[in-house]
Amino acid sequence: MKDNNNEINTLEGENHSQKKFGLRWGVIIAPVSIFAALIVLGFTDSSAFLKVLWGIFEKLMVSLGWLVDLGCLSFVIFLAVLCFHPVGKIKFGGKDAKPRYSTWNWWAISICAGIGTGIVFWAAPEPLLFSMEPAPGVEMIAGSRDAIIWAMRTSFLHWTFTPYAIYITIGVIVGYAYYNMRKPYNISSGFVPMIGDKALGNTFSTTVDALTVFAITGGVAGSLGYGLLQIGSGLKYVFGIEPGPVVWVGIAMIIIVAYNISSISGLDKGIKWLSDKNAWAFIVFMIFALIFGPTSYILNLTTQSMGAFLNNFLEAMTFTDPFPDSGLWPQWWDMYWFVDWLSFGPIVGLFLIKLCYGRTIREFIVVNWLLPSVFGMIWFGVFGGLTLNAQFNLGYDLYGFMQANGLESVMLKIFDFLPLATILRPLMIILIILSFVTLADSMTSTVSLMTLKNNMNVKEAPAVIKLCWGLLMGLTSIIFVLNGGLEGIKVVKTLAGFPILFIEIAMMVGFIVYMYNKPKEEIEEKVEKSEVV
Repeated sequence: MKDNNNEINTLEGENHSQKKFGLRWGVIIAPVSIFAALIVLGFTDSSAFLKVLWGIFEKLMVSLGWLVDLGCLSFVIFLAVLCFHPVGKIKFGGKDAKPRYSTWNWWAISICAGIGTGIVFWAAPEPLLFSMEPAPGVEMIAGSRDAIIWAMRTSFLHWTFTPYAIYITIGVIVGYAYYNMRKPYNISSGFVPMIGDKALGNTFSTTVDALTVFAITGGVAGSLGYGLLQIGSGLKYVFGIEPGPVVWVGIAMIIIVAYNISSISGLDKGIKWLSDKNAWAFIVFMIFALIFGPTSYILNLTTQSMGAFLNNFLEAMTFTDPFPDSGLWPQWWDMYWFVDWLSFGPIVGLFLIKLCYGRTIREFIVVNWLLPSVFGMIWFGVFGGLTLNAQFNLGYDLYGFMQANGLESVMLKIFDFLPLATILRPLMIILIILSFVTLADSMTSTVSLMTLKNNMNVKEAPAVIKLCWGLLMGLTSIIFVLNGGLEGIKVVKTLAGFPILFIEIAMMVGFIVYMYNKPKEEIEEKVEKSEVV
């Protein structure tokens, strides 16, 4: 069934030429309806509903978790091979295409749109939690040296090469279809190398794109929910304000207004400016913690953990712990994170290709996969090391503090072990807000453009469309947090990640077959005159 038309007048790009857009109602109605139903259920009998959903999720993990591991591992291998394969020399947009963004801006936007929101929440509590509660299957003593190294390398697993491989695999394939095959700016275009134009303008493309919009709407709402909890905890530290519904709504409204204003201002102004400031703030915080924290301990712990991570990468990526007494640890942690990343993968990948025009596939992989992954490893090394040093060397019971005050409290608590804590903590709260604004801005812009018909050569979606999606994501987060339904968003979002796993695997296989059967000279000749905004 083809999408219905609803014509909207808007101004396009910098030349302000008038253009009409048609809304893809099939892509819009499904995710909006599902979240409306979830909101209604949240006010009625959410506990029973969530119990059913978590039961489905557990069954899927037990039955198909191994496929999640192998699928994500295949994305890592795919990108590693492309780095050295001649296909990596192909330029997005053709031989004569020139880059529009500096490497710094490109990398900064990739960091902030990819893992920026997560690392400000999880860098401190995750290594601590895993050190004190290692997986039963690894048979380590809680708080032991082996458990500490295992905890660090497991955090690296969750926040470096694998999540970015999920993003960039889709980015490479859809980017090639968009720039070099001149197909629409939609996730479904990634199937064109496999099945040709049969992938476009029909029920198949509507289903694929609606699923990805649904997943990222839940993803952004869930991430914002985490942010509200963490910022609320920070306000309690700094100003003594007790977090609660009024505080959370106030914080959320500030963030919603900020990212909607930024999104409306466009990629070249809002997101570019935000990501630049966000990335510099990350670097300054990290260097300060490294210099004024336990420098030697951090560097030694990070170095050894990095070696353990690389040495045990294949084992970690295929850890399923199939024994009866495992407690399903990898299913509820490793595989949960991978499926969570899969729910973000299509839209983050789609967003990142807006920045890669004029760059080669190899450059895209290095700047958007390798470099952000290395940064994530260093960030977790610094703040994870600072946290573990306080727990195991300084004698402070951060683990007990975390159990009493929640995971969201740890990242702000560790500034007690650095100088200028009273200054740094408010600045960290600002950084958290900035990170969520940047994420929501980039995702709102991408989803808005994807829900338009005829989006080829369109730089920005109309402001009214961005505003609608921005409000939907923000208000959904508020309602779920106030109603204790953040778990609902989490499980729905991760359930959406399962079909995306199959979508991405199919895209990857189709792309490999296409490139294998297509002479390289013919591919480059075909795209030589390509020009996309």
